[in-house]
Amino acid sequence: MIKGEVGEEPGKEAGVGTRAVRRGPAVRWVSEEWDAPAPARLREQMSAELAPRYAPVEHRRVRAPRPAAEEIVVTWVAYADGVPVATASLRRLPDRHEVKRVFVHADHRGRGLARAALAAVESTALALGVDRLWLQTGALQPEARALYAREGWQEVRPYAPYDRNPFSVCFTKALTEPARTPPSR
Repeated sequence: MIKGEVGEEPGKEAGVGTRAVRRGPAVRWVSEEWDAPAPARLREQMSAELAPRYAPVEHRRVRAPRPAAEEIVVTWVAYADGVPVATASLRRLPDRHEVKRVFVHADHRGRGLARAALAAVESTALALGVDRLWLQTGALQPEARALYAREGWQEVRPYAPYDRNPFSVCFTKALTEPARTPPSR
């Protein structure tokens, strides 16, 4: 697992970009273990938030196996006033590296934290020599799909094991140019 701590937006200056960024408390990004309490709590919040969207189609969903802690290279967590407010992880599989569980607490959305979480994972991957990332999201998550498209991700056919779920939407992104400075470790 990669250890580290960075400032307000890892790999990118705060407020830089094409979208307006809402200001709030200063954010500190920290790398943590996948199963540490803060990222686990944020993932639980994400699941609770998404459950009502998928409830009408739950009987048709096929769930992929959950990531194992040993597959996770890094989990980035954003803290605002000491409270965990955002997270994203990098998962290493035998044939690819995936971005997992990008989530920002509802009270902190609109501040560029999802973009910063992606930047942190992408920077970590670049520092490890990874040249392409993959991710899976859901058809009923238009805001996630829009974020990935804005950040240069290309939608692709669902890949295994997500290809069995009719609500999976998958993306990939080539990391050929270090567009951001890697976070310090």
